[in-house]
Formats: sequence, C-alpha cells, structure tokens
Amino acid sequence: MRLQLTLDALRLEDCLDLILDTRDYVDVVEVGYPLLVEEGLSMVRHVKHAFPDKVVLADAKVFHSGGYVARKCFDYGADAVSVLGLASDQTFDAVLRVAEVMGRCVVGDLAGMAGPLSRAVELEALGVGELVVPSGLGADGHELSAVSDVGEAGTFAPLELLRGLNECLTSAQSAVVGHIGLDNIAQVVAARPACVLVGRAIAQADDPRAAAARLKAQMA
Repeated sequence: MRLQLTLDALRLEDCLDLILDTRDYVDVVEVGYPLLVEEGLSMVRHVKHAFPDKVVLADAKVFHSGGYVARKCFDYGADAVSVLGLASDQTFDAVLRVAEVMGRCVVGDLAGMAGPLSRAVELEALGVGELVVPSGLGADGHELSAVSDVGEAGTFAPLELLRGLNECLTSAQSAVVGHIGLDNIAQVVAARPACVLVGRAIAQADDPRAAAARLKAQMA
C-alpha cells in the first residue's frame, strides 16, 4: 500500500523541505491542482529534479485538450497525470496515447460522479491504471452522508465506494483521498486501497516526519 503526499498550498521551498523530511515514508508526491494553478508546471520540474527517485503526479485534472496537457506535464517531469472521470473517452484516449509513448501513467479521478463504479470499469477498459475515489470522511474525521461521499447524486455509504471499486477492478488499482489522517487511517486501510492520499495530516503536523512514519506503519 503506497502513501501519497499531496502538496496543495505551500511555497516551493516549503514543499521541498517537507518532501525531504518525509521521503523515507512517502512513495508518491502529488503536485496538487491548487499548487499547479499558483506556481505552474515548473513546480513539477523542481520536485522531480530534487527527488528523482519519487513518483511525481501532476494533478492537472485534465478535462479536454488531453494530449497537449498530458505531454506538457510529462515534459516537465511528471511520472503520472490525473484526468477527471467526467472527461470524454476521447480525452482519455489522447492522454493514454501520450503516456504510452512517453512511458508514463494516467490516473482517473472519480470524485463527484453519479455512476463512479460503471465509469471506473469503462476507464479500466480504456487502459487507465489507477482510479481515485473520495474517502467519505469529513474534516472532523467522521463519516459523511452518502450524498456527501461522492457528490451530488451519490448513493454509496462512506468508504463503500472504495470497497466496491476494489471488487469491480481487475487490473487497475484503487486510491482514496479526503481528510485522511492518524485518527481514521485504520478504517481507510481496512477498505484496502492500493494508494492512500494524505495532505494536511502530514503537511500541518507538528512533526511531519513522525506523522508520515505513523501513517505508513498503518499500511503495512
């Protein structure tokens, strides 16, 4: 089970310091969408240059112009790029073609979808290697309502979507995001994602290294 550090609202220097502090426990570094908007793709280049051994995800949340955006992300050093599940099959095809040529990976983001499991099966058939779902956990660590879990038309109870995703996928891997920290990591791990995305619980911890270590220990 991989631990993914999501970077959303830090300055470059702070990001690099945080990765350095937690690198023994973090498997994937995500340059989050807000950070991409604020700093541009140069942030991806800086992170990959400083930590070439880490998988770096550009959370570009691609919706259209898939081939162009994906190539730009990969040119700047990203090992993987995210595409919204709401995007068309044509967009995914374009991103996947570029990823195949450049030896990179594609992540599908299923947040906010009315039919996430059926879309996950479709995306897996297209060749997407990882699908990300919301955890259903709120900022206070408690479970949200079924609707809040997956968006406007959600029908799944909290974390049930992740369990359902694991049941329907045959080759792609599952990942989960959303207010995950030391207080609730056990229940997330019990749902068996391949990758757990954590941001504030590490970045805002008094001791980020210790927080990352404790989270990673739960994933063994």
